[in-house]
Amino acid sequence: MSTIQLGASAKPSLTPTDLSTRMDRLVHRLLPLLVEDGMTETAIDDISLMRRDQPSAPQAIVYRPAVCFMLQGAKELQVGSSSVTYARLNYLLIPVMIPVSGRVSLASPAQPYVGLSFNFDIAELHELMLLLGDRIPAAKTNHSGLSVGTMDADMMQLLERLVELLEKPDDAAVLLPLIKREMMYRLLLGELGGQLRDFHLIDSQAGRIAQVIEMLKQRFHEPLRVRDLADAVHLSESALYQAFKSVTAMSPIQFQKKLRLDEARRIMLFEGMDVSSACYQVGYESPSQFSREYSRLFGRSPKADIDYFRQLPDTTLNQMVS
Repeated sequence: MSTIQLGASAKPSLTPTDLSTRMDRLVHRLLPLLVEDGMTETAIDDISLMRRDQPSAPQAIVYRPAVCFMLQGAKELQVGSSSVTYARLNYLLIPVMIPVSGRVSLASPAQPYVGLSFNFDIAELHELMLLLGDRIPAAKTNHSGLSVGTMDADMMQLLERLVELLEKPDDAAVLLPLIKREMMYRLLLGELGGQLRDFHLIDSQAGRIAQVIEMLKQRFHEPLRVRDLADAVHLSESALYQAFKSVTAMSPIQFQKKLRLDEARRIMLFEGMDVSSACYQVGYESPSQFSREYSRLFGRSPKADIDYFRQLPDTTLNQMVS
């Protein structure tokens, strides 16, 4: 009786030309779902699509933990004084919430910018980290809140199955959990897997910064001292400052200020709150300081900024809270 030996199967191999050809087909399948310029929420939770027919001006974005795939075109992101560009066949890993300035840099009516974003299931991510253990590659020395990777054959196959679900959403209840799990599996074993893991390990320095970001997110309207944040994650103030800046390109206080001003902009624009009320709602005690810092960040006074955005199409407004 013969014995069948089970071993590691050969990974699918695709040349750059093969990947590009398959990406062309993928974009062709997605374009009928993208009838409007801007962000499109899909029938499947945690998956969003984006289309742009022209390059865009920089705009403030608050990214949540997710992975974003660039299917066509290119985008530039500014985090503090650092910039990140990702283009076709790249993916952007966002392991923690981070405010950035972003612009679509490459797009045209003939070849629109097309992107797909996929939000993480944190509980399942933690489970996979335990299962994979030391199979997850070591992280790069410099942990950043934004990292760019290159898609491979496994990622391409996964995206093709995701797009098939978008075309047949009735199948999602059964198949989506499997695809989501495989997505996180591929990310953890990929070139950026160590960075993704480290941001979710409580005892790692990156994990401590993730905890501080979560504290700032939950309590951005409260007066917080760097010393209190450092004590909460068992770091010195100087170590916290240096590590936080390496991840976000901002100090903790600058990060908190950005969260406050982004939230003030949102509630004035989408909830109709007046400038003074928004100022106090997000934790400022001085309307003059609020107006001064708002104008410095967004380039217009609060009232002028809101008046400007109220004249824009709904699709542009929706992108401001993506």
